[in-house]
Amino acid sequence: MPGGQEQIAPRPSQLLDETARRLTASWHGAQRSIGRSLVALLATVGIVAAIIAALGANPLDAFHALIVGALGNTFNFGQTVMITTILALTGLAAAIPFSARLWNVGGEGQLYFGAFTAAGVALTLPPDLPHWFFAPLVVLASAAGGAVWGAVPGVLKAGFGANEVITSLMMTFVAILLADYAITVLWPQGALPQTKYVPTGATLPNIWAGTLVTAGAPLAVLAVLVAWLLVSRTALGFEIRAIGLNTNAARLNGIPIKRVTVLTFLAGGAFAGLAGGINVLGMNNALIDHFSGEFGFIGIAVALVARLSPAWILPSAFFFAVLRVGSGTLQVETGLSKSVGEVIVATFLLLLLNLHVIRLRYAEAVEQ
Repeated sequence: MPGGQEQIAPRPSQLLDETARRLTASWHGAQRSIGRSLVALLATVGIVAAIIAALGANPLDAFHALIVGALGNTFNFGQTVMITTILALTGLAAAIPFSARLWNVGGEGQLYFGAFTAAGVALTLPPDLPHWFFAPLVVLASAAGGAVWGAVPGVLKAGFGANEVITSLMMTFVAILLADYAITVLWPQGALPQTKYVPTGATLPNIWAGTLVTAGAPLAVLAVLVAWLLVSRTALGFEIRAIGLNTNAARLNGIPIKRVTVLTFLAGGAFAGLAGGINVLGMNNALIDHFSGEFGFIGIAVALVARLSPAWILPSAFFFAVLRVGSGTLQVETGLSKSVGEVIVATFLLLLLNLHVIRLRYAEAVEQ
């Protein structure tokens, strides 16, 4: 060795001790995060209960209506499952780019363009195509449409340094206008503000009798699994995580930042586009005016609560789906607006941020 120094290999016992220390630290960190999340949840319940009481309603009745509206019977639970499906996919649309420090806030637009693509392909192709071919083809088309829509801010960011927050958000308004054009001009249904119904051969079949749950639900679970494999088990996933940890270090180590930027937006857009396709093919069977309950924007909250991890996207999406579906019964049971559900979401997120459960810290920020 240079300078007469010898490199001393660590003893096996030292390696075991270091591994145990890291596992213990990781476990303690997880415990602290769970504890803070529970504190945030309890504080949210307290704050929202006070707001409900101030509005003249009984907080217990309101929370009971919220839970029953989302989980009280098989049909309501099926609705919650399908909204979970959409929110999980829009959550992935935000989580994957966010992991690379790329702010995709255009999941709503990618959702709309995926729905626009699904409706267009389904209504343009011959309606007598075999179901086993027709439905998967349209599903793939919706994901491809979302990917193309997501790639635009990615290319502008990589090629011209354009701010991806602005471009992805502006693309959302264009996608919504395109959907309106499809409804009113391209494939109008006439009596209702929607397109014509897509052919039966293009729809996703119902998989749970007595509910609205279709094949879109397991398709979303498969998509979450693919996202997890992408982020944790592929070279692209490693590059995404490396850029998120320290962009300068990733660049110095030869990671192609521009290529990863475009691919990351492509992946995020594909998941959001798939959500739009599932809505058209497995929920409404048509492109309906203002079909999204701001699912693309709620997906950002889903991603943040999941701490950008695909492994936690489904539980996070289910939580938000319960609030969204359950809030629909508040007005009937208590006279309160269903926007109380949005108040709960906003309060919970703010408390998670203040308790540092949601943290987006990067190495470069610490060094400055």
